[in-house]
Amino acid sequence: MSEARRVSIWYLLPLYVYLAIYLVAPLITVILGAFGISPLIQGSGPTLDGFKQFFSGGSKYLESLYFTFWNSAVATLIAVVAGYMFALYLTIRKPTWWGKFSFIPLIAIYTPYLIAAFMWWTLLWPRGYVALFVNGVLQALGVIKEPLYLVNDPYGIGIILGKVWYTFTLTFLLTYGPLQLINPEIVEAARMLGASTRTIIRRIYFPLSRYALFASASIVFLDNLTGVSVPLVLGAAWPQYLSVVILNDVTLFNNFLMAFTSGFVYLVLSILAGYFFFRFTTKAIVYQVR
Repeated sequence: MSEARRVSIWYLLPLYVYLAIYLVAPLITVILGAFGISPLIQGSGPTLDGFKQFFSGGSKYLESLYFTFWNSAVATLIAVVAGYMFALYLTIRKPTWWGKFSFIPLIAIYTPYLIAAFMWWTLLWPRGYVALFVNGVLQALGVIKEPLYLVNDPYGIGIILGKVWYTFTLTFLLTYGPLQLINPEIVEAARMLGASTRTIIRRIYFPLSRYALFASASIVFLDNLTGVSVPLVLGAAWPQYLSVVILNDVTLFNNFLMAFTSGFVYLVLSILAGYFFFRFTTKAIVYQVR
């Protein structure tokens, strides 16, 4: 082995140890536990009972998984569209006030999820400011007769609002930079040729920033899919996110077999979603650079 090879191995050894302890070992534990191989499971031994229970007809785990996916998808769609539109607005209009308030998105990013969840709970509970305003407007317009529950509701409205609050900022930060890299001379030439703002967005800004948008959408979706703090605080007693079901199986019911099984399914689906998203966006970025 060459000297350079030995130096690189020793230099990267702390990273290898870190990954082995905090990534590889937990993954192996979850995978083995899903098949009943764990000292935490009574009568431990190879079994497929966890998967049979998870995928059985009328399983609460399948219902929870479905709720997790559609709720995360709605939150992702709202956050990505809103964040990208805000980034476009700042890029096109270049308002003078933005320079003084550009630090505000960092507040949302660095606010712990649990604190943000409790903040939204105080705003969305029946006597919260947001709930009073929304229900007041809808009742005044005759849209509803009874106040809507915006938090701890079975439709996950509170979860969506809580997730959009911080993933909107994440999308904005991930797309604003690439938009600034677009050559302004291209935009100016299009305007001189009579292109409208809508045409410039459709023909210039979106094609040149769509891969950053797709990448941010994948990151936001995976973040929404795997979160636990916001669904735990803002979600209803049922349906629940699968992450919350796993937490309850461990802390309330000591059902480690189903916790491991749910975690395994969660892990596989997250890896598949991440693989397809990032495989597409990575290839697209490489082609664009070339």
